[in-house]
Order: sequence, then structure tokens, then C-alpha cells
Amino acid sequence: MAISDRSVISNLKFIYKKEGDHLKGKLKYFQHRDDRDTHIQQRDGNGDPIRRWEDRGLGDNYNSIAQSCSQLATSGLKNDVGARTLVLSPQVEFMAAIPPDMRMAVMAELTDATVERWFEEMRLPQAEYAFVVHKGEVKTDRPEGIEQENKEFVHSHVVLAATTPGFSQDRENYKVYKEQLEDLHRVSTEEMERIWTRELGVERVQELNQDLEQLTAELKQADLDKSQIIPDPSQRDIDEAMLDIYEATGLEPPEELLERVYEARLEQANDRDPVQDLRDLGFDIPDDEPNPIRDLEEMGFDFSGDAEIHTREDVVDVARELGFEIPDETAYDFSEDEIDILQAYRDLGFVIPDDDMTHSDELEEIIEDLRDLGFEIPRDDGMDIDPEPQPEIFDMDMD
Repeated sequence: MAISDRSVISNLKFIYKKEGDHLKGKLKYFQHRDDRDTHIQQRDGNGDPIRRWEDRGLGDNYNSIAQSCSQLATSGLKNDVGARTLVLSPQVEFMAAIPPDMRMAVMAELTDATVERWFEEMRLPQAEYAFVVHKGEVKTDRPEGIEQENKEFVHSHVVLAATTPGFSQDRENYKVYKEQLEDLHRVSTEEMERIWTRELGVERVQELNQDLEQLTAELKQADLDKSQIIPDPSQRDIDEAMLDIYEATGLEPPEELLERVYEARLEQANDRDPVQDLRDLGFDIPDDEPNPIRDLEEMGFDFSGDAEIHTREDVVDVARELGFEIPDETAYDFSEDEIDILQAYRDLGFVIPDDDMTHSDELEEIIEDLRDLGFEIPRDDGMDIDPEPQPEIFDMDMD
């Protein structure tokens, strides 16, 4: 019985030649770390370098590997490939069954066997490669109720040249499509079964395989249960549904229900962002505040060398110098004393005689009529109005 295809992960990617810095960064990471948080000691107690890379013709440190990948990259493609990277990671429980002192060696054997047989299956000359074996910890917990005693997982990072030794020329490109990826995964599974059977025996491998199948079924069921969970409805959803039922049946809804629905809808309306509503309708409204300097710069004006331009007034002055006609706002700054109130009302169509009004009651009558029409005219008890002239009284001699 063949072991599950989930017993090992084989993940292949490629890096473009123009991404040489990105490749070198990955190689340096592979050499110096087992995982994101753990830095690996690079020298032993005697100060000698600790070998991290298994060199299969590509190099034994990140610098030499990066140089080899650049020299062995593809040529003639629209985007030349600089290297391919492969991760091989056996399932945690399968690796935990291997004695701890043998895990690194078993992982290295699995890596060599998988890569070499993959190129045999593709009927291609062997591409140069190098790899490191990492020993990290599982970072993600399994769903509640599914045990995971083993946190350690051993895996390898492989870097492969993007070309192979050629027949008609020095180097030849090789392509990896769906068929080649399927071959890679099949080969890694078969080689793992061969090595684990040799180390553990047929019965133990079958037990591990049955446990993995059961674990896979439990994880699938957990995902299914999670997808079928219906969230509890809110009180507002319940009230809205009840109101729909009352309206459909023609019955009068209770006052308390109407009040709750009204308050919930009012709260929702208050929480809405009118600007965002306009954006949802397709209007382009920027998030930031108006910036006249930026607007002028977008029109082609360059203010980068002028440190004096900071405010709206600065921009207005510059715009005037460029020929824009911008009226002076201060020209319309009238004081209240300069306004002729009666003339202003004449301009509105009221007929008010132009001659001097010498009778206070006539002037007061006009102002009161305007107040009755709704105009706010302040009352000024100290208004300087000439008193009504009294008829002259002449002294007459009375005979």
C-alpha cells in the first residue's frame, strides 16, 4: 500500500535572473537561520566554519552559489530565469518516527534521491544544485481537539541551476510545467516511502500512513464544520425580520418593536459617512485636505526651490505674478458705518422719498412698516431725530 501523497510537501518555485539581490538574500537566510527567529551558529568551538550547504556542483556558501546561479541562468528568454528553489518537507509525525540522531541524514538522503530521480524522469542531464537541511518548529497550532505532540519539523531548501549541461551547446534551458511538477511530487513520495520503510519497517510505515489519513479526515471535517457555522443574528436583524412579518400579515406591530427599529435605523444613519457614500457612488473625492501648492505643482509649476511658499497667500501672490486675475478680497471689506440703510432698502424696491424728513413720526412709521415685513432694524433710543417743529408764535400788540 502506497503512502499518502500528503506525507511530504514538495514546493518548487523560480527566481528571475534580474532578481539577483532577492536570490542572494534567500541564500543568506538559508545559510544563517533554521527559521525566522533562530540564528544558526556559523563556527564551531575551534573557530572553524560549520558546513551548512551540501554542494552538488553549485557552491558551498551563499556567495558562491549566487555567482554560479548567475552564470548558469537561462538565456534568450523574455525574462531569463536565474534559479529554481525547492522545499522538501515530510509530514511532522512521519519525521518524528525517525530517531532524532538520524533525522538530518535521512532528510539529506531524501533530498538527493528526489532531485536526482526527478531529472531522470524528465530525461534530462542533472542540473547543478545545493541544499541545506533546516530543523525548525511548527508555528501554527492545529484546530481545537486535534492533538499535535510533535512541534519539530525537519525540511530542506534546495537551489537548482536554471539550465542543464547541453548536448548541442554548453547549456540548455529546461522548462517546468504541470506534468513536471506532478512527476516531482510523485517521485518525492515514492522515495520517502522507500527510505522510511527501510528505516522503520513496513508495519510502522502503514501505521503512520493510517494515522495521517485519519488526521486528514479530521482536518477536513473541522474545515467543513467551520464553514457551516451560522453566526447568531443580532437583535436588530431579529427586529427587522419581525417588522417584515407584521407588514406582510397586515397586523399592527407593537410600539416597543417600532421604537427599537427606529432607534437602530437612526443610529445606523448617524454612523454613515456621507463622503464615503459619495465615493461608493463613483465620485472621486480625495482623502486629504485641499492643497493649492500641490495642485499648482500638478499643473507643471515647480516650487521646489522656493522656500518662501508655504501658505495660501503665498500661492495667490505667485498666481498673480503668473498673470492670473485674482481679485483682492480686502476690496470688499466695508464697515457698517459706510452702509446707507435707507438707500439699501430703496435698492430692494421700497419707495422712500429722497427729500429731508423732518417729521420723526413719518420716519418712524416707515421703519415700523419695514419691521412688520420681517426686516431686522435695530431700535436706537438715542437716534438723532429733529423734533417736530412747533408753529411760530409772534408777539402781537393787543390794543
